[in-house]
Amino acid sequence: MVDVLRATDLCGLVDGALDALRAHRDEINAMNVFPVPDGDTGTNMLLTMQAVKEAIGASDHHEMSSVCQAMARGSLMGARGNSGVVLSQIIKGVTEVIGDLETVGVPEMARALTRGSEVAYRAVMKPVEGTILTVVREASEEGERARESSASVEEWLAQVINRAREALERTPDLLPVLKEAGVVDAGGRGLVAIFEGALARLTGEDLGHVEEAAISVAQVREQAEDYRYEAQFMLHCKDSKAERFRETLQEFGGSVLVVGGDKLYRVHVHTDQLGRVFEEASAIGRISDVEISDLKLQAEEAGSRPAASGKSTGIVAVAVGEGIKTILQSMGVDLIVDGGQSMNPSTAEMLDAINSLPQDHVLLIPNNKNIIPAAEQTRELTEKEVAVIPAVSITEGFAAMVAYDPRCGWQENKERMAQALRNVKTGAVTTAVRDSKCRLGKIKKGTYIGLFRGEIVSAADDLQGAAEDLLQKMIEDGDEIASVIAGEGASGKDHGPLVAMLEKKGLEVEVIDGGQPVYHYIFGVE
Repeated sequence: MVDVLRATDLCGLVDGALDALRAHRDEINAMNVFPVPDGDTGTNMLLTMQAVKEAIGASDHHEMSSVCQAMARGSLMGARGNSGVVLSQIIKGVTEVIGDLETVGVPEMARALTRGSEVAYRAVMKPVEGTILTVVREASEEGERARESSASVEEWLAQVINRAREALERTPDLLPVLKEAGVVDAGGRGLVAIFEGALARLTGEDLGHVEEAAISVAQVREQAEDYRYEAQFMLHCKDSKAERFRETLQEFGGSVLVVGGDKLYRVHVHTDQLGRVFEEASAIGRISDVEISDLKLQAEEAGSRPAASGKSTGIVAVAVGEGIKTILQSMGVDLIVDGGQSMNPSTAEMLDAINSLPQDHVLLIPNNKNIIPAAEQTRELTEKEVAVIPAVSITEGFAAMVAYDPRCGWQENKERMAQALRNVKTGAVTTAVRDSKCRLGKIKKGTYIGLFRGEIVSAADDLQGAAEDLLQKMIEDGDEIASVIAGEGASGKDHGPLVAMLEKKGLEVEVIDGGQPVYHYIFGVE
């Protein structure tokens, strides 16, 4: 019987929660129909809790205040997706109550869970019942009711779990989309798993017994919101500006969360207006840790996990843009991790993709210079043999896949693909987001700029002019092939003049509707 919890016990509860989320991740992912239509609620909650564990690792495990500070900070910085952000707010509320105590008993735990529910509800601009919010609220209500009758923390938590399970079972009655899909709320199921894992750690019960009580679900995913992108980032700004920014985001999308404090906030939004979101955020502070997901593409691909195949080598690539992803898959890529410029995926995301493949040998193609270090870390975190093909652009990624031969072994393909990268030159056209200076002179915000070999080599008020000038700088004698990858900013544009210019120089031209954000055009020349 546990009468009180100390700092070391709290660390154990985090470990128990992690074990439970690992055990139920796939089950929770399969439930994901609302409010985040990306099929990754279980993964997002697991990664958020892993960030808590990592933060605790650097704290003093004998000081409750130190452990609680690490938990709150770790969950905020590591929060993934809507469910992860809400979970971080529950953790924040809990740690606010117990952080100044040396020991924590049932009365304190009851107050802490109530505070966690309050902070989570406050963080969501438009709280929706039938979600994780309902489950935590009802669980906290039971926690308050049971505080006087519970003889131990285990007894109290067991009663909280029973109420949480009942609340979870009722979520389809509150959200029609859940009832139609025949599932309960994914975030709520994740929270129940966290409670179950914590109790198992307290009682010494094998987690397998918890798994036997898992709720059966249908393998269903649905699109719940008609927004194209999910954007997440950290915003460093004055606290007085954060609330107004939260209200501003409501104009651009849904599933809005702006949580945090002390000049550091995690932002989450579903939107069709990425540019406006980042423009408004940049106007009030500094942005970091940006992650962007294509929700519509994820919805289309939902349920398409890789099956075992005769291939001896699996291939994972990082990419963004529907057209780009489609081409990579047609060339033989098994799994694609969302990411690219300004939206670098974590090591954990790439590792998850690697481990989900049936093959023991995997080729990983980052397609971005900034992603390579995180990609390299995966090699030490899996029992599989992973080779990172150091492609720094999508054009190099395409070249690597052209060189890939499924008849060859892992080592030979690794060498062939790495060699192919050396033959590609890459340039890109984007829009200047602020006034600046370069070797060309002053660049005004909104100017189209061409990037090549780490420098701005062209600038113009029109997209066509910046693109043509960039290509003139890239092309050399002996070049034979050019790829023109059109992004969102070039959608509907006439690419004919660019193609004509390249063909006039004797190059064979391929035009690809990549659909990528940020870069209006990406050019590859070989």
